[in-house]
Amino acid sequence: MSSYIERYERRRLRSSYISVALSISLVLVLLGALGILLFNTDRLGNYFKEQLVLTAYIKPDAKDIEIEQLIKSLAVSNYVKESTFVSKEEAAALYTEEIDQDFVSFLGFNPLRDGVEVRIKADFISSEFASSVKTDLLEKTFIEEVIYDVELLELLDSNFKIVRNVLLWAAGIVLLIALLLINASIRLSIYSKRLVLKTMRLVGAKKSFIRRPFIKTYAGLGLVGATLASVLLGVILRRLDQVYPSLDLLSQRAPLLSIVAALYLIALMITVLSTYLSASRFLSLKATSNFS
Repeated sequence: MSSYIERYERRRLRSSYISVALSISLVLVLLGALGILLFNTDRLGNYFKEQLVLTAYIKPDAKDIEIEQLIKSLAVSNYVKESTFVSKEEAAALYTEEIDQDFVSFLGFNPLRDGVEVRIKADFISSEFASSVKTDLLEKTFIEEVIYDVELLELLDSNFKIVRNVLLWAAGIVLLIALLLINASIRLSIYSKRLVLKTMRLVGAKKSFIRRPFIKTYAGLGLVGATLASVLLGVILRRLDQVYPSLDLLSQRAPLLSIVAALYLIALMITVLSTYLSASRFLSLKATSNFS
């Protein structure tokens, strides 16, 4: 009977430790993800800005030499990230693949036009600059029209500062939630050992002596949770890099190492503080108390 009780207590102790470690790792993953977003807000903003395409449509009677000169002049411009000539045949093939229907055969002619797609470097992207580039291109007699997504550009201009502020507030809220959740998990775990605390009090053990093994145990669980969170974040970042290679998130080693170090520090501080306070609360009760 006693061996059954011992096995039951060990299982309950292990499940208690596992739940604490998992709760720590989950909140740290969320906190780490927000930290990575904060570090990469500018890079993400630049990535999305550079997806904006400014298309200059060429008149049908334009000469090949004029188009070649345009592409060469764009290639040496300091504000151009990439410029590509897209013939109307290539555009028709892409559109046919997109809508899964041969619209050229249906219409009997190709309504699309030759064009040059221009991607502007993120440092230069703004509504005013894009408008000035459009004006410069329209001054060329062989360019018929220049279009780009004005609303998207204005949205990118105005919203990334708001996004940064929102992320800062979210990180603060998540840190508070992490503190409360980890503290609650540790308090519940220590509460389950209240009889051990009571027994040690009754035999005259000092409070510091009683607290020490608890602090070591839960600090170790905090480090385990931080390790699990770091591994999970690494897996998520690697997957994101595979799906969106242009983001190149894993190339920023210094910010990532700073975030991992911060996760370990936060986990250690919260677990030590929570364990100290929770154990002290139960130890402050009278030895004759039932610790309820």
